[in-house]
Amino acid sequence: MSNFHSYSKLPRIVSVGVQVSSIQLVWQANKVPDKNGLQWDQWLGKNATGKLGVLRDPARHKPETLRGFLEDVSGGLPELVLSSAEKRDKALQQLEDALGTSPKEQTLLRLLKLTRDHQSFRSSYACLCYHASQAVRLKRKAVTIADVEDLLLAVDCEMVATEDDDNALARVCACDAAGKVLMDRLVKPEGKITDARTAITGIESKDLDNLDFHLSDAQAELRKLIGPNTVLVGHTFHRDLSALRMDALLVFDISLLYGIQGQPKRRPALAHLVQEVLGRPNFRGADGGDVHDCVQDVQVTMEIALRRLRDGSEQGAPATVFVTAPTPSAQVEETMRKLYIHRIPQRDDAFGALTRLWAALPVEVSGAMEGVQMMSSAMVNAGLRGAEVLFKTKEAAEKAFLSLPAENIELDTAQRPQKLVRIHFPERTALVCVRPMVPGIGMACLSNGTDDAPAVAAGTEQSKRKRPDMSTAENAKRWKGKGWPGWRRAAEEALAGAPSRALPWRQLAEEMVQRRQQQGGGNAKEAAETAEVLELLALAALPEEFLSDSDALVRLQK
Repeated sequence: MSNFHSYSKLPRIVSVGVQVSSIQLVWQANKVPDKNGLQWDQWLGKNATGKLGVLRDPARHKPETLRGFLEDVSGGLPELVLSSAEKRDKALQQLEDALGTSPKEQTLLRLLKLTRDHQSFRSSYACLCYHASQAVRLKRKAVTIADVEDLLLAVDCEMVATEDDDNALARVCACDAAGKVLMDRLVKPEGKITDARTAITGIESKDLDNLDFHLSDAQAELRKLIGPNTVLVGHTFHRDLSALRMDALLVFDISLLYGIQGQPKRRPALAHLVQEVLGRPNFRGADGGDVHDCVQDVQVTMEIALRRLRDGSEQGAPATVFVTAPTPSAQVEETMRKLYIHRIPQRDDAFGALTRLWAALPVEVSGAMEGVQMMSSAMVNAGLRGAEVLFKTKEAAEKAFLSLPAENIELDTAQRPQKLVRIHFPERTALVCVRPMVPGIGMACLSNGTDDAPAVAAGTEQSKRKRPDMSTAENAKRWKGKGWPGWRRAAEEALAGAPSRALPWRQLAEEMVQRRQQQGGGNAKEAAETAEVLELLALAALPEEFLSDSDALVRLQK
């Protein structure tokens, strides 16, 4: 069997963890596509009405809505994901059997296991098997491995946006451990190109217009470079595999093996790793804004991987090697001055509705706004678009965000606070989502009942400044759905008293619900929900690191 699968028609997906039950799929429903390639929020836009159509947290919907979504999910997805995990384990075991006991061979095995066991691996890679029709199979034969570096193949891709795909493959490069370029191809994407992202990719639409080299050709050419024990090396490599419509079994992802000091959930950018690990500053130019060179990217990715592979002290090294945090560039500073609004109805008077939203804020807030730029978005086919609002300073942007009256507040997948805000049109209103563009900004809006920021005392001048237009009733409504803060503690206590500190997810959910019903606190409406809904809320609160790729047990981490 080859070390990857490729698919001719794989819809655009966001990954889901390896779970076998339908309820656990619901727990990750906002990351699961339906059989037509729609994600949870897009499915809601088509099938839910009113306010329910914009509430993206699956746990806040009735069971019949969740079941409706599950009925549209392609049959067998959980089994496919579990099967893919089993194949990864088998491929790694076969490689281990083929390798010897030299330090470098054992180091490679360790790095592959660290990649696979990283808490973000499952969410990034698990669903690459989605809609797997046929695995590309090669006859496995015994091979002599003279040097484990001969097994490494680094791959990097550039993507453009088309009418049908926001990340369509446009270029693919591959190199071996010596840095020799084995493949460098421009690829003609399907559909009309809507954004070539020339400032990033260096590719213009005209470069792809007359090509006769398509995705299937790129897959076939890359397949020739991959053998049974080939280890594919990349940086945030799941994005490249998704664009390639491929699933690799032996993966060495450097973004999972390096981290940022003080920001454990943040993956370091490739240019920052080049500076910190290879000692080469200004990889993307002095201002960090140079276009990406696919060949250079794939070569430095391989170099960074080799640094860890060749490190004689790797066996005793930590799983993640942390590098210093990058200094904000001028480009990042400008991004910090912006707020992003999405799910805006696609209509001519949307700009006016947005400007009225900001004009209604205190003059010291609205006066700091420099402009509103309407943007296209991934949901344009659903009649929705986005916008960026620029302020004079990052402090002004944060103050404006905190001043917005919200009907709900949540954290998005990048851990940025996001408000559900109502805008007004002549004949109706609409709910849009507003968030900072950089993590860490606006976290004070999560105070009063969360662990994400220090609480702000009610009635203080600071509280009034951040939420000037909220009555007590509105403030209560704002926290609807935030949930009981004791879910995690209930899980930890139940697991701590279990044999081997592990329980089947169903049994754990039932015990967590019992503790919820016995203890007070949290949202009163939540406490009155049915056991079925409370089980969903319990599962939604489980930390990802408690879950397993190989079985349905939930384990308490040491």
